[in-house]
Amino acid sequence: MDCVDFEGIKRDVSHKVVDIFESFEEHNNRLPTMEEFRLLFNNEAEQYIGPNEMLKVKPGSVLHDKLQEREQKLWRAVSELEAEQRFLRSETY
Repeated sequence: MDCVDFEGIKRDVSHKVVDIFESFEEHNNRLPTMEEFRLLFNNEAEQYIGPNEMLKVKPGSVLHDKLQEREQKLWRAVSELEAEQRFLRSETY
C-alpha cells in the first residue's frame, strides 16, 4: 500500500469522521456504536471513492481493482480515525 496515498485519504476524511461523532453526540448524548458510525460514514463514502454505477467499472478489470484498492484504503483510514475518536472521547465520559 502506498503510504503517501493512505495518509492523504486519512487526512481527507478526518474532518468528516470528527463531524459524524460530534453531530451524533449532540443529537443522541452518546457515542455512536460501530454499526451506527459505519452506516453514517457509508453515506459519505461515495464522495471519496465514487459510486459504482456511475463509474461503470467491470468486475475483474484494472479499474475495478483500483477502485477496490481505494475503497479498502478508505475504510482502513476510517477505521483508524474512528478508533482515535473513540479513545479521545472515552476520556471525557
